[in-house]
Amino acid sequence: MPDMLRLWACLLLLGSIQAVPFYGDLSSGESTEINESSGSSESSDTSSFMPHLTHHPLPLHRTLFAPLAPLQPLHPLDPLEPMHAQASQRTASVWTGPGSVQGPIPLAPQRHSSHLLPLYSSGFDTEFVPLEHQQPQQQGRQEPAGPVPAQAPGGVDQKPFNVESITTDVNSPNPAIFFQQQFPFFGNEFFNSFGGFGFGAAQEPWWKGPNVCTEKEEDETVASATETDETVDTFGQERDGVSSVVRSPLFGQFQFSVNSCAEKPNKHVCTKIVNQNGKKKTLTLTRQCCYGYGRPRNADFTTPCEKIDIKDVEATASDMGAKQFLESARSAGELAEMLGGGNGKKVTLFVPNDAAFVEYRSQQQQDNNVEDPKAEASKPSIYKLHAVLGEVQLEDVQNEKLLQTELADQKIRINSYQLPAALGLEPYRYAANCVPIEKHDKLSEQALVHTLGGVLKPVTKNVMDIIRARADMSIMRTVLEKTNLSAMLESDRPVTIFVPTDAAFDKLEPHLRRALKEGRGCASNILKNHLLDLTFCSLATVPGAKTTAYNLLGEALLLNRTHLDKNQTGPAPIYINNLAKIIDADIMGTNGVLHVIDTILPTESALPMTSLMTQKNLTIFQQLLEASGYADQFDDLDNVTIFAPTDKALQGTEWARMLKEQPELLNKNLDLLEFLNYHVVKPMIKTCDLTEQSLPTVSGSSVRLNLYSTHALFSDVMNRATVNCARLVHFDDESCGSVLHQVDRPLTPPKNNMLKLLEANPNYSKFLELVRKANLTQLLSNDSRSFTLLVPKNDVFEELTESTEGSRPSDPMGLVKTHIVEDVVCCAGIIPTNWPFVRSIESISGQHLRITRDRRPKIENAGVTKCDVVATNGILHEINDIIVPRPLRNQQRPQLIPPGAGYQPQGDFDVFF
Repeated sequence: MPDMLRLWACLLLLGSIQAVPFYGDLSSGESTEINESSGSSESSDTSSFMPHLTHHPLPLHRTLFAPLAPLQPLHPLDPLEPMHAQASQRTASVWTGPGSVQGPIPLAPQRHSSHLLPLYSSGFDTEFVPLEHQQPQQQGRQEPAGPVPAQAPGGVDQKPFNVESITTDVNSPNPAIFFQQQFPFFGNEFFNSFGGFGFGAAQEPWWKGPNVCTEKEEDETVASATETDETVDTFGQERDGVSSVVRSPLFGQFQFSVNSCAEKPNKHVCTKIVNQNGKKKTLTLTRQCCYGYGRPRNADFTTPCEKIDIKDVEATASDMGAKQFLESARSAGELAEMLGGGNGKKVTLFVPNDAAFVEYRSQQQQDNNVEDPKAEASKPSIYKLHAVLGEVQLEDVQNEKLLQTELADQKIRINSYQLPAALGLEPYRYAANCVPIEKHDKLSEQALVHTLGGVLKPVTKNVMDIIRARADMSIMRTVLEKTNLSAMLESDRPVTIFVPTDAAFDKLEPHLRRALKEGRGCASNILKNHLLDLTFCSLATVPGAKTTAYNLLGEALLLNRTHLDKNQTGPAPIYINNLAKIIDADIMGTNGVLHVIDTILPTESALPMTSLMTQKNLTIFQQLLEASGYADQFDDLDNVTIFAPTDKALQGTEWARMLKEQPELLNKNLDLLEFLNYHVVKPMIKTCDLTEQSLPTVSGSSVRLNLYSTHALFSDVMNRATVNCARLVHFDDESCGSVLHQVDRPLTPPKNNMLKLLEANPNYSKFLELVRKANLTQLLSNDSRSFTLLVPKNDVFEELTESTEGSRPSDPMGLVKTHIVEDVVCCAGIIPTNWPFVRSIESISGQHLRITRDRRPKIENAGVTKCDVVATNGILHEINDIIVPRPLRNQQRPQLIPPGAGYQPQGDFDVFF
């Protein structure tokens, strides 16, 4: 590696020495470069900017080993004077090859020092230097371009694409340019030798070649409050909102900026935003093929703009296979008016192709029983509906753009859909009112022409009005109005709806069909599954590829256009989620499009709760709902959370036994209803919104939610939830505005507080006696606090007292407080831990008790033999030993004091543990 570094250093040094003679600042006519192959010579163009960089250097491998030439002095570079641009100034120019003599004036004056970095001036004037001015002239095309016609820029038939790129640069997109400016003795060929490493420019893009018109636009506005708080708009130079420069530049005059460029087939647009002293200036530089010039479809990025043949509009349409529409318009006397009436205004025509227009005239003849097929088609409206004032290039039109036609109150909605490159098709498909645009952006003498795969028809109704007018959509109309979703279909925002016919509703189960017709339960969710907040035309689907669209529920709809058999004609059928077929597509409204389908689209989030339970294998709980007779009421619940026990959790319960042996006793059973309602909480809470709290259930009692971490290292990351210490094992299944969580045990409302639990269980009598002696009964009966009580059974005390012959605790209050924790610690929250990731809980006596798990949960030296007995003010764990805090075990263990005075402990059985 050191040898390689030394070699590079030598190459750099030799290159700098040898390259100097070729980059000296020479006078006009002093230098010529000899072409070794032909012997011809070319005079250097010394009138161009930065002549010390524009002379062609020898390649690096020749300059390194050429004889040393006498060094010539380097002339200092002239300082750059900033250009003072006015707001909203637009200038167009055509860039030709460097050898061109004729041509318009370039955008920026060619000055001797124009290759320096642009500077800020004190009056917020900035120079936006085109990239062709920031880089030396290339040795590429030298042919001059002819005079530019005095027409407006146009486009040709092209393959649309739009590649967004963000580049951060220091006044230049190329690092080599910066180094050439600071160290001109290195030369351009040196940096071009590193093209594979990002230095130099191996090929010249089309927008830097000949026949390119450049348009500059500047717009100055007042920056918003957030934009003027604090900005840094130069490298190493801070600005504070409206104040002047706070700190001087670190070195030299540098400008650090972010340029956003978008490249299209015939257009390259760069935007630069500068924020200074509370003002925001937007500089836009657009390069495009000049009028009469274009680039072929699928052209490489280096293919230049070339002269194209521009014909009359009718000849152009004929070449595109769409002559009959314009012939019909001319015969009806409407063509001249469509083309602007001779006022010289730009016009865009959407011309139906011949096949589409012939089919339209035939259909009109059948529908209206007209003898002359041209009579209906010759109406003025049908022609003016296809003409738009202005030159509309599709690559410049945003999706959902509405274009005003020459027919009053009629607009054309333009939609574009991107296709994956793997299909081998054009990257975009365009539609006008969902009619496919087959060929586009063909320039003619009078208009820009796009051809259509159909005839545009007047659109007068919104989507909801179309549904109201259809006799086969009466149920859908009723449901939309009852759920108030009809308002969305009447607004101006774009929308797509897949409308099932009345026959499709007949396929539903009776309960769901009744709920939909009444607008109850899942009706709103089912309808939202059929709605998109955009205009989705059928041409967005491609045979053999699946197209994904997201509905108002945020769920994906997969649309698949099938392949037609050889003997089939017409459009290929489209299926949605492999269930519903589109039987009538692209019915256009003023605010979107409607597609008719033959089947209602199901969704889990729109299933009734009982159906969702069946789908999730919660069969016992669902059967209890059905047997109780309250299933419909549960399905109608909205904005609730249901904690449903799994089948495994309910097996062996009394309710499961009755369901199997005596199901008739469950009908309208109030105890069962209370049990079921205790598993329902308001409002709807997903796991991401769970917090430790008590929530009221529909039955009136409350359940307690707790969160725990099972990460040994990240103990503050809560990833386990319990409700009344029942663990959530599956969660977040949505249904009808509600959510379903599965728990591993049934929930039973607690009836007693801690003290009453001790009193009700005779196995806890000895611990209860200590609680009373410690005067802690009021604490354990307080329902306003939550505890975890660790209770040794009587046999633990009996073992100890047998060995100590009737001894009694020396500190009953301290012993009981060591077994009380003012927190809810469920067994599900106790995980295996090892040093150094030791976890502990704090008792109300201040002792820290280590918790872990091996075969069973363990708290200090005591194992938990019975978990999670729920009380109204906490939970109770039954343990198999008296807890001895770890520090006391290393000092003195708690003693039982036997009757009589002067007793001394005789052995280990005289202490706890």
